[in-house]
Amino acid sequence: MAVVITMPKFGLTMTEGTVSNWLTEPGNIIKSGEPLFEVETDKITNAVEAPETGVLRHIFIPEGETAKVGEPIAIIAQENEDINEYLGLDTTQSEVNKKPHIEANQEADSKETQPRSLSYIKATPYAKKIVREQGRSMQDIKPSGPNGVIVSRDIELETKKQPAISPLAKKYAQQHGIEWEEIQQQKRIMLPDVIAQQFNSSDTVNIKSTQYGSLTSVTEPMSGIRKVIAERMSESWKRIPHVTIQREVDVTALVSALSILSTEYKEKGIKLTITHFLIKIVANALEKHPILNAWCDENQITYHKVVNMGVAVSVEEGLVVPVIFEANQQSILEIADVLRDLTERAKENKLTADEIRGSTFTISNLGMMNIDGFAPIINPPETGILGVGRIIEKPIYQGGDVVRRSMLTLSLSFDHRALDGVEAARFLNTIDYYIQEPLRLLVKGR
Repeated sequence: MAVVITMPKFGLTMTEGTVSNWLTEPGNIIKSGEPLFEVETDKITNAVEAPETGVLRHIFIPEGETAKVGEPIAIIAQENEDINEYLGLDTTQSEVNKKPHIEANQEADSKETQPRSLSYIKATPYAKKIVREQGRSMQDIKPSGPNGVIVSRDIELETKKQPAISPLAKKYAQQHGIEWEEIQQQKRIMLPDVIAQQFNSSDTVNIKSTQYGSLTSVTEPMSGIRKVIAERMSESWKRIPHVTIQREVDVTALVSALSILSTEYKEKGIKLTITHFLIKIVANALEKHPILNAWCDENQITYHKVVNMGVAVSVEEGLVVPVIFEANQQSILEIADVLRDLTERAKENKLTADEIRGSTFTISNLGMMNIDGFAPIINPPETGILGVGRIIEKPIYQGGDVVRRSMLTLSLSFDHRALDGVEAARFLNTIDYYIQEPLRLLVKGR
């Protein structure tokens, strides 16, 4: 029996989503539980699995288009099953927008005479992974494995003719008619590479100005994730009276503690960093300063008993903030393990909606980008966010002597509606207290 796939609701506030990537094509067999398409919503991309085994017979919403929750996305049915009664579903789209879907379905129907389009394409899991990463179709690859199975070497042979490209870069290239196949490089093609190719093409628009000379420009709409970030940052800046204070702290003892514990943790397969220590330190400090572990909404403040630490992670299209839940109740080892998992899945767009919600405080670290200090924007409804800069070796006076110390700048932005500068300064003092004797973190209850 035919199954109509609709736009799922991944969170309580979700009203619509964008189909960012189809993982198969009309006419292909899809098995129950296999990823069917990806939906971009808020700051994450979710993979939607096929609920039944069958043939992908029709696509209502192509890549790049948005659908409301509950709106039909596709139809899975048997090969010869009549689906005409489902094709008249109201998708709230104009007739102009429906035409490409019908044409795509007719193209799929025309392929029904080709044996391979209607038979399950066999490939090893690693080969499938490579194809998904390159944003390509299995139908374009000739199998060389036993019984017609596609193996990784088949894809490697193909990639000698066609470079690998990220899904976002491929989507941009298709939208702007850019011949990304002509980009000559060994590494995977990313969005900046495609834009560079666009600038070098003959179709680039040149604007002449006697004042500025020749100006080459490209205008493109924001991606779904970038739009969400822009809206949230604008709303935060408009509604919250931001104040940022900075303090340079001596982290020499913290660096020494990191050196001591790194060897032990390395044997357990975990690379320990300053960020892991700071998450634990800030979580402990928030227990002593509950106003900064709170939400401020209009005229009320909600205090939280546990610390759910948001950690800003840079991804290809912007910034996501996965959450380490109950960070104040976890050890440094546990924090390191959780953050590693969240960061890896954030970069692969595999975070769930629940993993980026519910943070009570956020840390943003730009130290690896050689930034000393900055004024981070609060992630509402939180009352504070801590910016972390790079560690610099400096000569510091201690008494009458000049000694070499490791120094770090901390930048705390706070909501002036919820607290004043004195309480914010005390919070930084508490953080410094733990930094000077980091082994306190290993003592329960301190």
